Amino acid sequence: MQKQLINYERVNRIADLLSRLGFDGIIKFDCYEPEYIALKKIFNLNIEPKFLGLIALSAGTIDFQLGFGGAERFWGVLHETAKEAIGLNSIENIKGLMMLFLNNPVNARCLEVKKERIKKIFSKDSANWYIDNYEYLRENPEKLWKKLAQVLRSPMNKKTIVFSMKAFDIANLICYGDYLPFPQNIPIPVDFHVKHVTISSGLLNQYYDDELFRNVWSLVLNKVKYNLDRNITLLRLDSIVWQIGKLLYKCGYKRELSQKSVEEYLTRKICIEKNLAKEIATELTRFIDNV
Repeated sequence: MQKQLINYERVNRIADLLSRLGFDGIIKFDCYEPEYIALKKIFNLNIEPKFLGLIALSAGTIDFQLGFGGAERFWGVLHETAKEAIGLNSIENIKGLMMLFLNNPVNARCLEVKKERIKKIFSKDSANWYIDNYEYLRENPEKLWKKLAQVLRSPMNKKTIVFSMKAFDIANLICYGDYLPFPQNIPIPVDFHVKHVTISSGLLNQYYDDELFRNVWSLVLNKVKYNLDRNITLLRLDSIVWQIGKLLYKCGYKRELSQKSVEEYLTRKICIEKNLAKEIATELTRFIDNV
């Protein structure tokens, strides 16, 4: 079934285009993720790296069912809440921050579920374990990934679990200027933006279960890694796909408008050479009528 749904010609085409961005071009997208922008501002409030990581981790687990304003509003409100907090360098103060954040209307949907997640993360055993083992977890982030899934009683490939790892990774990038050594099997966090770009680019010819979306992007990643000879994970490609998906959504999945929007975004914001930007915009929207 999967072989019939995956368009391997498109896998090669999309992978080759993304490879032409180069490693530096690919990672530049992370700097425009809503979580990067907010966490960078919070870091400037004189917070220690381990507590910034705890904010990233806990906020990542409740980044769902956001409503109006989406991720930009969610992470923007988190920063605004942090600015009003008195001291952030303790577990109790971070827990207090997250409880205040939960009271904001941005978290109104599924509020009880979100409260329960924060309660589990800030249980004595979980929070203290994280702080006590912070340096070890930076070297072995898969341990944190497994622990979070256990604490929240959720599969490791669940979107919010994986996204929490991405947020933690970005916090590390902000603090130390480098990515964490996650294993290569960490999947792309599958949301509706990722799904629509997958279909719009022709990687899949129809919607199916989340696992197939993870698998097809793994195929793209493998070829990008081979082309660039660099050790990157799907967390990096997620930033590209999510940002492009957001543009397509704003354009109502209209072909010409979407292509123009993506091309302008790539050239003006990401500073990609115009011809390559146009080619990427064209190929990622080639099958947009199927969305």
